[in-house]
Amino acid sequence: MNAHELQERLTPLSDYLLEELPYGSERQTIVQKGLLLFRQNLVSNIKFHDDSITADVQDVTPVKVTLELEFPRISKCSCPAQVWCRHRMAAFFAVYSKAQPVTNWIHKWRTTPSEEEPAALPEKKANLQDILKKHEGSIKKASDLLKDRKQRGETPEEWWEFLQYQFDQWDKDAFHRHSHLLDLHIQNFFRKLMKEAPFEREWKPLYQLYATFFLFQSFDRMMMFFRGKNADTSHYEFLIDEMFDSVKQLSVHAMPFRFDPFIEFLKGKTEELTSSTDNSTLAKAEIYRFLWYFLFKKKAWRQAEVERLQDERNPDDIFYSLALLHQYILLEENELAANEIEKLGTEIVPYSDFWLEQLFQNKKNEQGVVFLKSILPKVPAYVNSLPSYDSAAFTRWFLRTLPIDWMTENEHGLLRKLLVALLPYSYYWYNDFLLSTKSYREWVELQRFVGHELREMDNLGLRDAAKEAPQFVLPLYHEGIEHYLAGRSRDNYKQAVKYLKRLRTLYKKLKKTDQWEVYFNLVLDRTRRLRAFHEECRKGKLIDA
Repeated sequence: MNAHELQERLTPLSDYLLEELPYGSERQTIVQKGLLLFRQNLVSNIKFHDDSITADVQDVTPVKVTLELEFPRISKCSCPAQVWCRHRMAAFFAVYSKAQPVTNWIHKWRTTPSEEEPAALPEKKANLQDILKKHEGSIKKASDLLKDRKQRGETPEEWWEFLQYQFDQWDKDAFHRHSHLLDLHIQNFFRKLMKEAPFEREWKPLYQLYATFFLFQSFDRMMMFFRGKNADTSHYEFLIDEMFDSVKQLSVHAMPFRFDPFIEFLKGKTEELTSSTDNSTLAKAEIYRFLWYFLFKKKAWRQAEVERLQDERNPDDIFYSLALLHQYILLEENELAANEIEKLGTEIVPYSDFWLEQLFQNKKNEQGVVFLKSILPKVPAYVNSLPSYDSAAFTRWFLRTLPIDWMTENEHGLLRKLLVALLPYSYYWYNDFLLSTKSYREWVELQRFVGHELREMDNLGLRDAAKEAPQFVLPLYHEGIEHYLAGRSRDNYKQAVKYLKRLRTLYKKLKKTDQWEVYFNLVLDRTRRLRAFHEECRKGKLIDA
């Protein structure tokens, strides 16, 4: 396909992108990020098919892209994005560059007017106020700002009212225009609030905790309003880190009695959060579990909270179950915790990381094992309910919360069950586990299940397994050599000879040279017409020159 033909084939896709991602819209960052990936030479393995083009994009996580030429809207990417993403954009640029310079498309994109924007009125000049409003969202006179300014106050109620006032004054229109920059909005607003922190050093962490709690709750409500159940906590990692930092500073020394009403006030806010229908369950769980684990440590408080949750429990709201489970874990009521987990379905699994991480990090290994055993039966069904990409991401995240080395030594059976339950996504962990426990028979079964080539297995423990248990790996060599012979190419024949030589060594080690001679003669007989293979055998000194 020459450049002119390719340009014609790309026209529907190009026109679709100009319309879908107009310059000056909120989605223009997709074009910019895709262009960056393309210019970093991160697009490879481009293949042309009848009505589509496939490519690999090396992002933080490698992805596969399929560009549909006739129906661009159904183009696919293995990343989680449901709409057009930077990876598809990068692949498009890589293909487009084979027909024309990418700068041609960028120029056309920048000069194509958006259908959403009204036509400009050439006779009307924009004044300074209009420009400032456009770029800043709103503007107030200095006298108005001084008149409206509200003081932080000295009581917890006044602090909360002050935070609410600041949030109410914030320009929501600016957020609507740039909602894709949520992380930046959160960080900027947090820094603005921290400028109003108390001057006394011991009070700053407490104020920081108030600010992070308030912002977490408020931004989540706003995102729930716009995105509904699709809201998640991925944007709030900054606030979680700041919240942890504040609690860490507070725990360095015993808190003064003056803090008591402020802590009580926050505890009351978590109770209000319990029944909130305006917040996502994810956000509620993050805030609630964090504060009750690190801050509200009095046993009497936790026991009273259990009674409150039981009295107010809403059977249709999973959060009450999560909150009760959290309190049972804190009170080390393992049986009650297990019963609560039993009542829940697979929805408990994505919330389990907090408990697993805290229990094992704080050396409460026995309690961590009990919790893990309780949720293990629910893990496979949850993983299988996810798209393949999400299943792999969840498995990596889940296993990284566990002390794999400790479990290998102390909870061998439980770890094996978990890794088997998470296959094929847990392959690399299970592979290392079987090698470390010298379970070579199971290791061979795993390789046959996955279907790697012999040269791939070389980096996955084949040499170690062959050295320690040669009798178990013989089938892998036989099957792998057959695979290379079936490839019918010089490179494949070289690989076949390489592993035939290793196989001969294994047979000698097992003192079964007679079996080797029978096997190798059969191979030579079956391949007598494959001159290139026999030539490679002579070069490798498997047969006489």
